[in-house]
Amino acid sequence: MKEVEDQSQGRKLLTAVERILSDTDSLIALAERHLRRALENKRDNLEMARHAAATEVVRSFSNKAAVAGGLAAAPALLPGAGTLVAALGGALADMGFLLKYEVEMALVLSHLHGFDIRKDEERQLAFLLASVSTYDARSGENILLDMAKAEGVAIWKYAPREVSKMLVGVMTKLALLQLSKGLVRALPLVGIAVGSSMNKVLTTRVGERCIRDLGKRRELLATEAEREESEQEDVVEARVRRPAKKKSPSRKSTGEATPARRRASGRKS
Repeated sequence: MKEVEDQSQGRKLLTAVERILSDTDSLIALAERHLRRALENKRDNLEMARHAAATEVVRSFSNKAAVAGGLAAAPALLPGAGTLVAALGGALADMGFLLKYEVEMALVLSHLHGFDIRKDEERQLAFLLASVSTYDARSGENILLDMAKAEGVAIWKYAPREVSKMLVGVMTKLALLQLSKGLVRALPLVGIAVGSSMNKVLTTRVGERCIRDLGKRRELLATEAEREESEQEDVVEARVRRPAKKKSPSRKSTGEATPARRRASGRKS
């Protein structure tokens, strides 16, 4: 019964965050703006520009997360915060807004690294990456190991159903973690100060983790593509070099007459 109630909190948090996310087109436009600005300074190096844009994205979203810190202590300061507080309660509302910015940040970073965030599976992976990174940053633990999952880039290998199931599990852990640490919100001014500074630091860590993992994913895909291309070239080369079929040895002419020759000889005589 306790486990069912805990999962209910996780699903509630997940649903609330999904409802307040910015639309995909605006996130793509934001990523493109950051990349254009970075390219103005690093015209000849796309990778350096991409990294500079990603760093700026993390800085921007960490500032937004700082503003959202302690919103449960003063929900009127942030548009939409009152609705989130009503839906989730004070402590979970803080986590909801933090996750909104961190998931949006992961989506923008995913687009910068060349992944199509219009696809549902890519959005789900970005959501999971942000959630896992948030839990690890706030708890100091490795949730992938805790949940008996492979570490690092193995996250990209999960099937959509497994990603969805794991996402609910991570959200449940985040909800329980936040509820256990929500007592600081009892004092409004303390809640705002602590929440703002903590959110900025933690969101920066989450962003840096996202950049590393997305970089690993690109390297992994590039390596797999090179291996597949090499294997295809080997197959083509093997076909080209395939030896021709040996012809059956031709019958050597001998003094012995063949049946056809004997018939022909009989007709002449």
